[in-house]
Amino acid sequence: MQLSRHPLTAFVFVLLAVALSGIPAAVTVAQDDIIELTMWFGRENFIPGDQFEAFHEMYPNIRVTTDVIPLEQSVADFLRAVQAGQAPDLVQVPADGLPPLAVQGAVMDVSDLLAQWEEEDPETYNNLAPAAFSMATWEGTPYGVALHIGPFWYTYRLDWFEEAGIEVPQTWDEVLEAGRQLRTDDRIGFSIIGSRAHDPVWMLSLFMAMGGQWENGVPQLDSEAGEYLLSFYQTLMRDNIADPDTLAWDSGAMRAAFINGTAAQALIGDNIYPTVNESLEYGTEWAGGPLPARPGGEDENRTMTLGWPYLISATTEHPYEASLVLRYLAQPEIVGEVAQRYQPTTVLPVLNSESYVAAKPWAPDFEQAFAELVPLPSHPRQPQIYQILLDAMQDALQNPGADPAELAARYQAEIDDLVEE
Repeated sequence: MQLSRHPLTAFVFVLLAVALSGIPAAVTVAQDDIIELTMWFGRENFIPGDQFEAFHEMYPNIRVTTDVIPLEQSVADFLRAVQAGQAPDLVQVPADGLPPLAVQGAVMDVSDLLAQWEEEDPETYNNLAPAAFSMATWEGTPYGVALHIGPFWYTYRLDWFEEAGIEVPQTWDEVLEAGRQLRTDDRIGFSIIGSRAHDPVWMLSLFMAMGGQWENGVPQLDSEAGEYLLSFYQTLMRDNIADPDTLAWDSGAMRAAFINGTAAQALIGDNIYPTVNESLEYGTEWAGGPLPARPGGEDENRTMTLGWPYLISATTEHPYEASLVLRYLAQPEIVGEVAQRYQPTTVLPVLNSESYVAAKPWAPDFEQAFAELVPLPSHPRQPQIYQILLDAMQDALQNPGADPAELAARYQAEIDDLVEE
């Protein structure tokens, strides 16, 4: 792979000009020498607070322009941009959206760039947890780095549990029982998403915690874990534990019910915890932890995490410069600012910093759980698989009396037919 070294060369000339003339570096670079990079972020909150100001000071011949393409549409929009010859140099997508990009050759193998990073900036490189690389890798080939990951935690009203004398659930049966006991005319026992507004990642988080397995990236719904998952949804509705309008609830409605004090339990993303803590006091009114297990499936219990890697486009004319952007975003002071106000990071020194713990006082209680997170498996036909899973979820919610084994077998057959096409 031919890697451009223009930024370092230009930077040497800039330093020389500064030394000889005293003119600020920012005005010594001719406009014709500026390298323009475009980067798509999946959320506004992922953009560093300094808006790349320090990066532009470090590399005055590189200018980074950012845009926000929602994660939900980032894969499709990026593929269209590649086909139209208008792709950005870097793009952020959900980790499970990487396979179709890799299969279609839309993103770049960054093996050589990572090797250069390790050689030229070993401290920043070695700060990264293994998940930073694994969640940006498909079939052994790295395409970028995942600097932010985010699990859903089992979250509950600690004060209500203590008032009712309920122990923290260790199994989903106990979660259901707690929901029954805490359900009143004014509040629900468990808040959950039932609409098609999102990918079924909350559903798959439950599935993994219940012992669900994947084969070659394909979830095995026709299993003990899959049947239990569908029966869990059915029980929420049949026993009046969830809201009667759950089928219409998106993530905002689900979270609002917990934050506003009308839900006893929920699955809530780590990035939402600061918002929860603005309304409720951690350790007194609310608490959280890894997801409970399926009774009898304790040995298969895992807590899933999502990731949102930054990838380099296969069509970029400046791969080395693009890799400098990744290095910059991985600097503890840059990624730490994002992690403190939004999603956790794979840059390990940040998680142990005083400022991070001050911003997220629950962080020490989740340290072991973070070390044991398992990435969500993915498949090139993930979007289509997701639609079938949403069908299964909504079927269970609408038909609490149906046989969960029959539902699991039927939707598994649809998934298997899809991936065999």
